[in-house]
Amino acid sequence: MIRFIKKFPIFVIVLILFSCKNDTDYIKDPTGFRYKIISENPEGTAVIKGNILSLKLKYFTQSDSLLFNSENVSSKFRVQVSDAEENGMIQDALKKLKTGDSASFLIPAENFYKKTKRDSIPSFIFPDENLRFEIKIIDIVPEHQLNKEYKQYMLKKEAEEKQILKEYIKVENINQKPTLSGIYIIKLKNGKGKKADLGRTVSLNFTGSFINGKVFDSSIDKGIPVTFVLGDKHVIPAWNEAIQSMKVGDKIKLIAPSETAYGQEGLQNYVPPYSTLIYEIKLLNVK
Repeated sequence: MIRFIKKFPIFVIVLILFSCKNDTDYIKDPTGFRYKIISENPEGTAVIKGNILSLKLKYFTQSDSLLFNSENVSSKFRVQVSDAEENGMIQDALKKLKTGDSASFLIPAENFYKKTKRDSIPSFIFPDENLRFEIKIIDIVPEHQLNKEYKQYMLKKEAEEKQILKEYIKVENINQKPTLSGIYIIKLKNGKGKKADLGRTVSLNFTGSFINGKVFDSSIDKGIPVTFVLGDKHVIPAWNEAIQSMKVGDKIKLIAPSETAYGQEGLQNYVPPYSTLIYEIKLLNVK
């Protein structure tokens, strides 16, 4: 799949190509795709592996139906150039261009879906048909600009998290004060068992959800309680702190701002950056 810039949200190239009724004016590349340069910038900078490209892109079905237009994307549309062996012929196609160039590419649908998108081919597209990519390279984005934009983006996400948490506390009518670290521990049920202390092995059931109520993980759904040594550095700080306040049989609601959970990086495929998490935790055993 096309590799995108880490730490900055950019959109996947969801592209398709059209096998022209008259493609004799397209040049065949040894790797298998065809291309036609539409406009060329003699003073442009050549595209190479590793470049972060700002570009305009439209893609079409073989019957010339428009399926994607980057100008309709609300966020900045960028792609990092990699190897065709990894991510499909589109990578070598991009390397045919310089900044300011525009071109049309005919790429086999099977290569695009299997190598680039890593997805099944839609039923309305034949594996052996060509897809048409219309691409214009706007610029190669410098590292310092990416770093600046990333910092601005993260500051915005941090501010959004604080505002959303503030609204949640108000809507849920939570009067309890947070701990010094910023977590909220709300007792739902009192137990009478052994207290959880640092260094003890604890077993618990939990359900973790985002602040909008969407569940992202649950030991109850998996049917297997979680067991770990309290204080383990691999456990999020909010858990290590909150569970120390519990006895066996206790059930709590834990509100964990991102700085006590997965922070500005988040947890890949599970938790986005700057996410406040809500846990319901029941302590089952302490050894």
